[in-house]
Formats: sequence, C-alpha cells, structure tokens
Amino acid sequence: MATAKVNELRARSDKAWALLRAQLQGMEPYLDRSDAPGEWTTREVLCHLLFEPGWKPVPLLKSFAHQNLPVVDIKPSNPHASGERKTMTLKQLLDALDTQRRDVMAYLDGLSEADLSRKSRIPLFKEIMGTDEIDIPTYIGALFAYHWDDHAGQIAKIRKAVGLPDAK
Repeated sequence: MATAKVNELRARSDKAWALLRAQLQGMEPYLDRSDAPGEWTTREVLCHLLFEPGWKPVPLLKSFAHQNLPVVDIKPSNPHASGERKTMTLKQLLDALDTQRRDVMAYLDGLSEADLSRKSRIPLFKEIMGTDEIDIPTYIGALFAYHWDDHAGQIAKIRKAVGLPDAK
C-alpha cells in the first residue's frame, strides 16, 4: 500500500508528466529542432530524460541501502540521442518515458517507510543540495519533478522558436 510520501511523489510526478506532455503537443515535426544554435533539440531533451539506452530506474532504486551506500555517478550533460533513438517518433519517446515513470511508481507502492529511507551517494547532488547522501523520495522528486519541469521549460523555448503557441 502506498505511503503518504509515495502519494506525494506520484502527485508531483503526474504534474510534471502533464506539463511535459503539454509542451510536446504539436512538436512531432520539430523533434530535431532547437531554440538556438548549439542548444539541444527536442529529441535530445527527451533522450536525456530517458538516460542512457537500456537504463532502468527500478534496479537502480533497489540498490539504495541503509549502509555501504552505492555511488550513482550522473553525467548531466549527455543527451544519449544515438542509435535507434535517432529515429524514434515522439509517441515512442513519450511511451518510453511513461513506462519508466509507471515502473518507478509501481515499485514505490510496495515500499515501506523504512525502505523509502534507503540512500545512495550521488556526487552531483552535493553541488545542488549540499549532501550526496540521497534517499529514495529525494531522488525520485529530483528525477520526475525538478528534472522534468526544468526540461519542459527548455521545450517551451523550442516551441516558441518554431512558432508554436504556448502550451496549455
């Protein structure tokens, strides 16, 4: 049964997912466009949100621990837009993101409060939060709320650059 923390994470994830989907309405013809030279394209943003090909969030979450914390080394500047991702449709990219999100939420539903307190060392978070010991709810909040919201803003800039109206 979902805890209050999981329900809050689900609500935040749902909100970020809705914002991202809204920004992507009508963007299929512009998947490979950016808002300025040298900036990421819509495709690159979505591939970045998927992380590297083959990445699965649930096995990563299962590695979080109460002691002997694993280290998660996140490379924030890689869009991972190679291989088959170069030809994926917008629907395929969205389906892949939604699958990751639903898998995470299903996994979280089975966790107790004690399980949710498991941590990992994430050096990137030291710069952002002042600590690298990150529990599961903090990681998921950063992944699906902060990260997705931030990149939805980037897609909004691309929408404007290609002449689409603001997302609703």
